Amino acid sequence: MRVLVGTTLAAYVMDNEFTWSSWLRRAEKMRESWPDGVDFFAAIEVDARGLEPFAPLLERLREVNGSWWTFSLDDGRTEVTTANRLRHITMGQNLVTDRACEGDYSHLLFLAADLLPQEDTIPKLVEMDHPIVGGECSTYCLTGPWQRERYPNYPVEEHMATAAYVMLRRDLFRFIRWRWDRDAGMSDDPCLYYDAQRYHGLLTYVRKDVVGRHFPEAIPAIELRGHDCSVVRR
Repeated sequence: MRVLVGTTLAAYVMDNEFTWSSWLRRAEKMRESWPDGVDFFAAIEVDARGLEPFAPLLERLREVNGSWWTFSLDDGRTEVTTANRLRHITMGQNLVTDRACEGDYSHLLFLAADLLPQEDTIPKLVEMDHPIVGGECSTYCLTGPWQRERYPNYPVEEHMATAAYVMLRRDLFRFIRWRWDRDAGMSDDPCLYYDAQRYHGLLTYVRKDVVGRHFPEAIPAIELRGHDCSVVRR
């Protein structure tokens, strides 16, 4: 059961090491924890600067024998904002899904580039034996009912998982895609949660003893995080 660990990111995150590298900081340990095989993949959104801003990321991916694709969407924006970022994020997430679909992967672990995962994330989430499961990230303050009957040996709650720390099994990721919904006021996380339940009959379970750390731990709107969010157009 090979696992693909994937993320998507744009150039503005490259101005802080923790916001582009956290997902890879424990890559070697994650591989050790899952002998069946773990691959690392990034869907990189480029603008007129190409791959030049991503040089440290590419070097780290080469160190772990990872891979990447690039994509570009010119919708006229000159900076990344709360109002315009979701179509770009979901495009990258869907490329990660496409990469998993073309490979022989049993599971797809989505990580935000700024999320530091627990070293044994993969075996612990696979152990849950469910098509959509997540790890705990206190940044998002997500809670739900305990699942003592289904999971008596470790703490699990039923609620939406954050897109920063969610694992999909192949029997789900083959048939589901990332989206956002302006009319319903939903971003990528709630759309995934809704679609899994509404169209596939699947609740989402989050394992509370699988803990990821977000950088920064408290996140305001993208405009207030201190990044240079400029987009360089051709």
